[in-house]
Amino acid sequence: MANPLEQLGQQLKTLGGEWAKFSVVGSFLLYVVGYLTLRFHLTAMGVATDLAVLDERYLFTGARFLVYAVSSVPNIVLVALPFALLWAVLRRFVPDAWTASVAAWLLQPQQLALIGILFSVFMIQLVMRQCFLFSDLLLAPALPNEPAWLVALLLDDRLMPAYFSLLVAACALTLALLWPLLADDALSSGQKRARALLGFLAAVQTLLLPINYGVLITDKSLARVVAAGARVLVPGEAAWLVWEGKEGVTFLLRSADGQRRTLLTQPRAQAAAIEVQGFERILPALFRSPANPAPVVKP
Repeated sequence: MANPLEQLGQQLKTLGGEWAKFSVVGSFLLYVVGYLTLRFHLTAMGVATDLAVLDERYLFTGARFLVYAVSSVPNIVLVALPFALLWAVLRRFVPDAWTASVAAWLLQPQQLALIGILFSVFMIQLVMRQCFLFSDLLLAPALPNEPAWLVALLLDDRLMPAYFSLLVAACALTLALLWPLLADDALSSGQKRARALLGFLAAVQTLLLPINYGVLITDKSLARVVAAGARVLVPGEAAWLVWEGKEGVTFLLRSADGQRRTLLTQPRAQAAAIEVQGFERILPALFRSPANPAPVVKP
């Protein structure tokens, strides 16, 4: 009989080896996710930076995305519970034979692939790609006209967590439809091609998730500062800290009349001390005023 201590030591040794592999893969995935998130966030804001391909901020941004995505799971559960209860009630009145026949039809490989492809194309084209319409927001004279519903979310982001939770749920649903097809070895050639297409669409949909997070959610509250580094503000002028790079610090400046906005990058030596007045949601501050509560859009 083997020594329990030796067995425990062997299991810990095996777990240590596997943990090292998982750590490397997990860190790489967080790095890629952070790269997509941060790069598309900066593109949406219209900020040119000195970020290199290798930067530790990608890892931290990827970790923030992961925490935000995981925290959306309770929202998904709360939304799904009423539907689950409704289904449980309906099953009491629907014959078992009819339920079994519908389930058997839906679980056929061609039905799963078709439903998954149609759903994924709908989500990608009509929902998740809409964030690409937002670029150079800090200097844009107005927000885009379309999509109006996404513009409304940007300006009043109280429903943004619920929206992102729906995006996470949509990705999970696509992967759930793909999973049985991956485990099925008896597919025809046509069904295998449909599975490959669904797998590609699921990958695209998953990659669009951190991009949406970067464009719509990441760092939309900026620090209101007293001075833009060495640049002293004139009366009525407003300034926000936008980005702290390795070589320079970028500020957003708005004139007293609100008609002119510029991005100013100062060397880090000239912006060593930054006095912050508070934090402000930047898009409502730029595109909405108390006298004009509606979104400002392009004519």
